Amino acid sequence: MSLDVIQHDIGMSPEIMMRVRQLGFTLVDISHDGHSSVLGQDNGVELVVASQNFSDALCQSWEQITDPNRLMYEVLPGVILVSMPIKRRRRVEDRFNEHSLAVVVLTESIHENGLIECIARSQQITSANLREQLSKISVVSSGEVNRLVSMLSWMHQDVTEIDRRLTELQSMSLELSESYEELSLLYKLSVNMRVNQEPAAFLQDACVELQQVLGVKWLAIQLIEDDPRLEDLAGRLITAGDCAQSTRCVHEAGKYLMVRMSHEEHSVVHDDTAMLDVPLIPKLAKTMLIVPIRFEGKQLGILFGGDKIEGTHIDSIDVKLCDSLVNSMSIFLGNMMLYEDAQSMFIGTLHALTNAIDAKDSYTHGHSERVALMSRNLAEAAGFDATFVERTYIAGLLHDVGKIGVPESVLSKPGRLSESEYDQIKQHPEIGSRIVSGIRQMSDLIPGVLCHHERWDGCGYPNKLAGNDIPIMGRIIGLADAFDAMSSNRTYRQAMNLNEVLSEIVRCRGQQFDPELVDVFVRLDFSPFFDLIAKHHDDKQKRISA
Repeated sequence: MSLDVIQHDIGMSPEIMMRVRQLGFTLVDISHDGHSSVLGQDNGVELVVASQNFSDALCQSWEQITDPNRLMYEVLPGVILVSMPIKRRRRVEDRFNEHSLAVVVLTESIHENGLIECIARSQQITSANLREQLSKISVVSSGEVNRLVSMLSWMHQDVTEIDRRLTELQSMSLELSESYEELSLLYKLSVNMRVNQEPAAFLQDACVELQQVLGVKWLAIQLIEDDPRLEDLAGRLITAGDCAQSTRCVHEAGKYLMVRMSHEEHSVVHDDTAMLDVPLIPKLAKTMLIVPIRFEGKQLGILFGGDKIEGTHIDSIDVKLCDSLVNSMSIFLGNMMLYEDAQSMFIGTLHALTNAIDAKDSYTHGHSERVALMSRNLAEAAGFDATFVERTYIAGLLHDVGKIGVPESVLSKPGRLSESEYDQIKQHPEIGSRIVSGIRQMSDLIPGVLCHHERWDGCGYPNKLAGNDIPIMGRIIGLADAFDAMSSNRTYRQAMNLNEVLSEIVRCRGQQFDPELVDVFVRLDFSPFFDLIAKHHDDKQKRISA
């Protein structure tokens, strides 16, 4: 038997085999049927082991030789076998079903009792020739045998323990490597799990990362359709990896699995998808992992995927990782939905407030909403980021909140205002800024509320700011405010048509308005504005008729 076979099939440490040879001893594979072979090197011991004397002794003394409580056994006079425990890794040929490994130790007694002559005759060589070959091998005195055997036993125990610990270390290193990948994935996703993170991008990144860490061929996230708070994500299918079937097939499977998992709260692994008795599912994967996505007891969707790339099984570690990630997804989606609820309530409250303010003047019904619309459209067209655009919209809703401190008799007075009445009107930006400044979350809206009546040429109010000293939010809202004022019926005049309004805005370019904003404004689509005017007119007529 070769050394490679011994190491692979039996599990003998190569370190032990090397040390045995360095000590000058011989390692032998012995069998219960008397068959023996020297491992690793040819020397005089091979002649002893191959003799009929040795074979007969093995057969007669097999139980004593392999007794686990015995370290050694003198199989022939001067020929001692020191057992080397082995660990069988796999079943091989039948002749290895009962065998062992032993170190052959020769003592001085081998030269007595005629054993050398007997073995020499059976091997058809002279006894002198056999003695010469054995003289090259370490021969131990009888008094040293016990100490040598103990040393070999300790060596075997030490090396075995080292091998065990190395195996544990390799296993631990593998587990640490896998844990690092899992922790790295969860950390990366937690960093991206912000309320203002684009939800579709977050879920796509999560799906791709998880598919790669799990090592599955494909992975998908299917979301429910019936919750408006999911907005664009409602009914969405997000995939990663390479599925042999079409996206439509995955989408149909996802919808079916969502129904099946509608009341399930725990992950499910199907080792044989054919057992689901749904023709569509086995086409996607032979094995499948399904994880429900839930928030506060409500189903939001499922995560599902199938077939490991390496052909291994989906195990408990995979399930645990998916559970952790899906929990993060659920929190993210839940926070997004709560944010949408809060945002809708906030905007609704602002609309109610501005409608109450606009109601003080029957001629300006819907004015704040229209100014907010045009302010948002102008800010977006001018290239500002989404956050600034949205904040400008909110500031547009609130730009006239200060009119709550202006007498209604002044706001709704027909005809021209007196100088003192006009002074009262001119106070509303400062009143509004004081109202807004009392709300910490609205501090960034103050420039739009305070400065929407400042002019580019410095002739505006309340602080006669000019040019770029006027905050950009104030310049945007001021232009939108003037546009709506000219486009709406007022107590002192009828609404101007669009061409007239735009001509007036262009005429006041560089005087009342920021020149660059005017250039952007005149290219806007005004149909949403006039749709809103029509809606406000219909609402007003309904209230009058009611």
